[in-house]
Amino acid sequence: MRQLITLALAGLLGLAGAAWADAPLKSALGLSIEQAREVDAIQAAHRPKFAAKRQEQNKELRALRRARIANDSQEMARLEKVTGQLHEELKQIRLHEDGEIRKLLTPEQSRKFDDYLKLRKEMVGSSRDAKDF
Repeated sequence: MRQLITLALAGLLGLAGAAWADAPLKSALGLSIEQAREVDAIQAAHRPKFAAKRQEQNKELRALRRARIANDSQEMARLEKVTGQLHEELKQIRLHEDGEIRKLLTPEQSRKFDDYLKLRKEMVGSSRDAKDF
């Protein structure tokens, strides 16, 4: 009930989607203590890989911007392939993490997780790697 009131108030302020998509999965999905512990372990295993790959991608995206400014078509073509591959690798890490989490969920929690993933994908900003370029 308390969560519904919080979401309703956030909705009135226009914050429901962003707040809910950034909420810890425990509260967003109503996870049990054991489920939350397992989700934390899954996320802890995937986050370092994801962060390292994202850092590599950001480095290559900066190089691609420099190549575009310099109008270096050969370097742009090379870097577009590299950044595209890194984007796909990030997507695969995220999909693997989401798949492992989904295995722990009840059917109702799985439906909530679908909504959570949809909001996460729709969010805009540099911290949202799931978005397409």
